[in-house]
This record gives sequence, C-alpha cells and structure tokens, in this order.
Amino acid sequence: MNIINALSTGILGIQRGLAQAQQSASTIASTDSMTSDHAVDLAEPMVNLMQARNQVEASARVVETIDEMLGTVIDVMA
Repeated sequence: MNIINALSTGILGIQRGLAQAQQSASTIASTDSMTSDHAVDLAEPMVNLMQARNQVEASARVVETIDEMLGTVIDVMA
C-alpha cells in the first residue's frame, strides 16, 4: 500500500465515521421517549455512535502516522 492510498483510506474512514455518528445522533435525537407509552431502546444507536467515534479515532491515527512518515521522508531528503 503506498502513502497516497493509505492517506485516502484514513480520510475515507474519518468521513464514514462522521456520517455514521451523525446518523446515530439523529436517531437518538428524534426518539421521543417522553410521550411514548413503551420503553425506548436507545442501545443500538448508542453503540453505533461509540463505534463511529472509534472509527474516526482510528482513522485519524492513520492520517497522523502518514503525516509523521512524510515529515520524516522530507527531513531525510532535505
């Protein structure tokens, strides 16, 4: 895997994680637990939100690592 592909993968992971977080947050926000007569199950959207957070964090680490690698390569070549 070359650096450009790895960087693209990291950025795509961040974008997908943010989209999943937005969708989960929207689901949680649109749940009207105060007016319903039955218990509202927020477990699944909460788990999805935590998964999205982890995906964004992991993908951000990929991007940070690539940034450090490029910095090292530039320093070595300079």
